[in-house]
Amino acid sequence: MIKWDLKERYDQQDSRFIELRNKHNGLVREAEQKVADLVAEKQRILIREFDGEDVAAERAAITEEIESAERAVQEAKSVRDAAFTYASEKSREGRITVLDLTMDWNNKVIPEIREKELKPIVERMDAARTEMYNALLDYYNLIDKYDQQRREVAELEQRDSHHLRRMSYGVQSIEQEYNLPLVTNTDLNQIKRRRALPNGIERKPTKKGGK
Repeated sequence: MIKWDLKERYDQQDSRFIELRNKHNGLVREAEQKVADLVAEKQRILIREFDGEDVAAERAAITEEIESAERAVQEAKSVRDAAFTYASEKSREGRITVLDLTMDWNNKVIPEIREKELKPIVERMDAARTEMYNALLDYYNLIDKYDQQRREVAELEQRDSHHLRRMSYGVQSIEQEYNLPLVTNTDLNQIKRRRALPNGIERKPTKKGGK
């Protein structure tokens, strides 16, 4: 299979920017989770305070931690937004467009596929067509070569059976009751629709060089 470099680059061109966005989204989620954990811890401290414990120092400390963690969330979001802006701008630089793909496919990839992969197949089909048509002509020439003798025997048989008042027998032709391995529209349609050979046909893919 032909390697399509431009398509691979098209598929990968945003990967590093997506990775950058995912990284900073992750940092924001981590900072937000820390705030949530601290708030939950403060709730537990407050419950103890409601039960009569002296937790003033713990409550002050946890409040300060929550405020610090919330500032960290805002900082993480600010850095994330800056990273998103950078990724968006950088991803447009030298970007491979769909039109680039279309032009590359039409003007570079298709000619290469035709030359390296299609040409050997077509050459093989042409050789097979030549062989088939020549064999078919040989077949009809063979029939013609013996047809005069068949006619003579058929005429003699007709006269003799009539003269002797016996049952007349048909004189077979060479092609009679002989199935030729011809190409049919049914077989061609099956190969086209199902991408499969008719029963009894061995699969022999075209090799490099068309052999």
